[in-house]
Amino acid sequence: MVKFMLHNIELSDIKKVVEEVLENKLKGLLTPKKTELKLLTRKDTAKLLCISLPTLHEWTKTGIIKAHRIGNRVLFKQDEVHEALSQIQTSRTRGGLLC
Repeated sequence: MVKFMLHNIELSDIKKVVEEVLENKLKGLLTPKKTELKLLTRKDTAKLLCISLPTLHEWTKTGIIKAHRIGNRVLFKQDEVHEALSQIQTSRTRGGLLC
């Protein structure tokens, strides 16, 4: 157990130390953490949207969803897929858009 001697320490000094510690802790909590970029394959994206691969290709060509080429692969950013999903309605079974 640690014993503290307080007879030469002023209350304002203690207050300053506590404020510094709290400020440092809060800075650590408020700094934005880097979100991990999750890329989906064509197959995973089509499965998530409950559509076929040809439908995904059409949606990419018409601009409904944005694709990214990395080398010879076509990948989709997960956050962009979720954003597109919120703008369109799809069925939970195959068939694509609900009317």
